[in-house]
Amino acid sequence: MAGPIKRLRQNAKQYKIVRDCHAALVAAESYACDASRFLRKSGMVRPSSLPVLEAQITMDYHRVEKGLTLPNPNPWFGRETITRLVVNCLEYNGHSNADSTILHGAVGALQAYAGTFSDEPCDWWRDLAPQVHILSTSILGEGVAGGTEPFTGAPPESSRWDFSEFARTRSSVRNFAPKPVDAQIIRNAIRTAQFTPSVCNRQPTRVRIFERGHYADRILMTQNGNRGFGNTASHVLLLSSDLSAFVTPGERNQGFIDGGMFAMTLIYALHDQGVSSCCLNWSAPRRQDRRLRRVVALPNHEVVIMMIAIGFPADGAVVTVSPTREFARVVLDPATDIGSGKS
Repeated sequence: MAGPIKRLRQNAKQYKIVRDCHAALVAAESYACDASRFLRKSGMVRPSSLPVLEAQITMDYHRVEKGLTLPNPNPWFGRETITRLVVNCLEYNGHSNADSTILHGAVGALQAYAGTFSDEPCDWWRDLAPQVHILSTSILGEGVAGGTEPFTGAPPESSRWDFSEFARTRSSVRNFAPKPVDAQIIRNAIRTAQFTPSVCNRQPTRVRIFERGHYADRILMTQNGNRGFGNTASHVLLLSSDLSAFVTPGERNQGFIDGGMFAMTLIYALHDQGVSSCCLNWSAPRRQDRRLRRVVALPNHEVVIMMIAIGFPADGAVVTVSPTREFARVVLDPATDIGSGKS
């Protein structure tokens, strides 16, 4: 028996080596593809495109807003940022397909800036003020403006609900009822998710909605974790992030951070309306990603965050218990790590 067992062990070891080498090659290929996409399609290398101009304007006006919320903002701060913001807004305002909400936000921030300081305006602001006035009169009618507003805090105790209890009642459902979810419920949940924080308010997350049927089934076939229940979902949501919003190498992973936060808000917003969900992860190698892109015709300047299967739970649906980890493994004592020398 020793001989056959030894050969089995040797074969298993050789198989593991081959499998590990293959996994390393797939990982290297996928990383190279991700890097290539970011280098070719992000705002870092396409500074003249309209989406990148939108990202620059949003990033700069949000810088102005943030500065105004400080306890004691420096009078007439941010000359370089504000000058660039005004120049970019004037250019953007000349585009026929400019997004008015972005211009409203920028001009609102500039107006709040001008009205904040009682000191005599400095020379550089006097030079810019006529251009700001031109922008204000050309775009600010009815609409949402940026700037600042008083913080109202949490709702009063009488109308407050227990978020801890609400979050604990949400579970991933893998057995959906035939009844479809009304499209307006989904859109309302997405509107709520738009209030999710994003880097400098650039809001890069995009959502595509696919109702139950042949097309949704084709999309689900590219994802490995929905077998046995995916086709019962009322809708499949595909979340992606627009790389045009990111303008520095350090932001190469920011789309996944913003997209993940957006997804969580969206899931809770759906849960609040009685709609169940199941996140379908998209930790996919290059070939799998290409299959999905062929089905959806997804542009190369977007990266996939995840899919979400949604629907009303079927009668008698059961969910996993999924116990949480011990609290001490989540909240760590930084004192134990300081000076440890580990990296």
